[in-house]
Amino acid sequence: MIDDPLESTNGRSGFRWKESLINLRKRGFFRYVGRSVLLILLLYLVVILIVFLIGKYLVDYNTFFGGIIERLSDRFVIFLFFLSESITGMIPVDLFVIWTQKFDRPMFWLALLGVLSYAGGVISYGIGMWIASMPRIKAFTERRLESYIIFIRKWGGAFIVIAALFPFTPFSLVVIAVTLFKYPFRLFLLYALARLVRFVLQGVFFFDLLKLDHWIV
Repeated sequence: MIDDPLESTNGRSGFRWKESLINLRKRGFFRYVGRSVLLILLLYLVVILIVFLIGKYLVDYNTFFGGIIERLSDRFVIFLFFLSESITGMIPVDLFVIWTQKFDRPMFWLALLGVLSYAGGVISYGIGMWIASMPRIKAFTERRLESYIIFIRKWGGAFIVIAALFPFTPFSLVVIAVTLFKYPFRLFLLYALARLVRFVLQGVFFFDLLKLDHWIV
């Protein structure tokens, strides 16, 4: 089992959230999150600048992306997204966020993506439990997911929350890494709710704050 600073808060020990947050700070959690958020923001700014310049001088995004998006079946996109979120999470969710802008009610579709991603996490949990029951496959998977496992051992459920909220790592792979330690399912369901928030926040950031829909799709 993982020495989880968040779990200890809810357990019989009765520790307060303040003590849990202090524990996370000592383990370097907030330092890691701060550096990662800054890196992500800088990366987004660079990508947005490049996309903007390409759209201004080289490519008509309305023609290019519009044609692709309209040709893709909505059911196919939903299935592809659910498959990715359940197994590997290797397809960037940003592409699916952009896809939702074809609809009159994009926030509804963003919420749907959030629910499907959460459900995909539940499937990933089941995959992780299956892997954990097979020693050879578990050993191989632990080697492949070693970088995630290090953070899980340090931060427990807190790493589930940041993996659900931010594009640090593929969420499904983090879930599989967590379940290799037989992490409690009820706690996973609780912390993974942050996944629902992620899609709405990303939609607001992309299309309300940056107005990306005016020059991408």
